[in-house]
Amino acid sequence: MSVQTWFSSDDMAAVPGERLTLPLSIHNLGQSTESYTIVPAGLSASWTTIERANITLFGGSQDVVEVMVLPPAIPTTSSGPSVINVRVIPLGEPDDAVVAEIVLTIQPFDDRRIVSLQPMQRARRRANYEFMVENHGNSLASCRLRLVDPSNRVDGSFDPPAVGIAPGGASLVRFKAKAKRGMFRRATRTLDFEVEAEQQGHDPAIGSMSIVQPQTIPESAIVRALTVAAVVGAATAAWIGVVRPELQDTVNERVDARIAELAPVDPDSATPVTTTASDDDTGPTLPAMSEEIGEPAFIRLAVDAGITATGDASSTIPDRETFDLTDIRVENSLNESGIATLLINGETAYQWSLSNIRGQLFEPRITPIRLQPGDNITFSVRCDAVGAESSKSSCTTAINIGGIIRPANDA
Repeated sequence: MSVQTWFSSDDMAAVPGERLTLPLSIHNLGQSTESYTIVPAGLSASWTTIERANITLFGGSQDVVEVMVLPPAIPTTSSGPSVINVRVIPLGEPDDAVVAEIVLTIQPFDDRRIVSLQPMQRARRRANYEFMVENHGNSLASCRLRLVDPSNRVDGSFDPPAVGIAPGGASLVRFKAKAKRGMFRRATRTLDFEVEAEQQGHDPAIGSMSIVQPQTIPESAIVRALTVAAVVGAATAAWIGVVRPELQDTVNERVDARIAELAPVDPDSATPVTTTASDDDTGPTLPAMSEEIGEPAFIRLAVDAGITATGDASSTIPDRETFDLTDIRVENSLNESGIATLLINGETAYQWSLSNIRGQLFEPRITPIRLQPGDNITFSVRCDAVGAESSKSSCTTAINIGGIIRPANDA
């Protein structure tokens, strides 16, 4: 054997997704100069990168080469001991190749997610939701499900109340939600809440959901009832105060005239009886209803952000126009990872994790958000990782904003 090689470090721990550097010593035992090729070997070869794959050593000399190990943060990277092998091959005598080994302890890591299948439900009091609890880590997840509602306006139960999920697996959970209080509502209201999958000693997975409660007594019905009552009251007052007295006076005059015609009178003193009747009758006028002017409009903002970079796109509401934002659709067709944020005049209005958006996410807005002339809408994307099927080195994400645009003086 003309070469000797060994790792300078003892057994070490490695965290999936984090790079670890190991020093590898190579000693030329021969008397002549020799060149060596250094290659990864074994089952963990795909994790291993050699800083200098080829070196040349004088006889009796030695050198240190850095070996970089990066275990992938995926469910198939099992926690526990794993052997890293590196083969050193002399170019002059390939049969004298030697192998250096070191045992790494792969640490467990957590990546738990909640993917809601119905993030928003429209109901008066009760609604049923389904969501997936996914385990993208490399250790068993044993989670208890919990409702988080600081406003204490939503209650409910989970089926099942706890789940155990193997690495790379997922479990379906059903949640029966019930809204508290507020049986009579004059306007639509949205109750936002969160569900958590928690395990002691681990960060919880969080999913956001909403119940949209429609009106029980529409405000337009109250306005119509008051309008009808006012019209009926005005008509009744007109009948009692004007029409009925005038009608009675006319009837009395006609009766008196008829009696005068039938009674005997002196021709020299007779005077003609003249009766007049007023047919001028005007009724109450109903108020005219004016229709609100407006037309549908859509704003599309597309962002192409490089990995670990942040990109944004913005739009400004035109002068003399207002925009009522009614719905949002976020597009993530390549299933990329990162954070997407919608800002209105520089303040965060919505924020999504792209890892929880498969393809696209639609969020209807029951209560419109009114944007004034000159208001700015910005869509910002921070790209953490591109999709597995993407050949690009950047995240391509877009948002479609729908609403009603109106002249400012009619808003």
